Amino acid sequence: MRDLDWFKKNIAPYLVDYEIQYSFFNKGDFGSLSSITFESYKKGGYIHFWGSGWLGVDVVDYETGEEILNVLLEEHSAKEQDELLEKLKKILLLDME
Repeated sequence: MRDLDWFKKNIAPYLVDYEIQYSFFNKGDFGSLSSITFESYKKGGYIHFWGSGWLGVDVVDYETGEEILNVLLEEHSAKEQDELLEKLKKILLLDME
């Protein structure tokens, strides 16, 4: 399962031009919430890892004002969650090239 630790190992080390903030909340809409907010001068957004297994991702391109991703996936959609996080990784790492 992808979670906060996965993000810290697989994405965060590459986001050198991003400001990253981590938050944790005991009670949210879908249980406990590990929230990651990331911002650069080009893009920004968040990832929400819910204790119940839900996953939320939102990314905005600040240069165009376009919303690139805005997805909320249920806990039983592991394959879709993996695909979404890989897509997010590619979007964010494009800024590093």
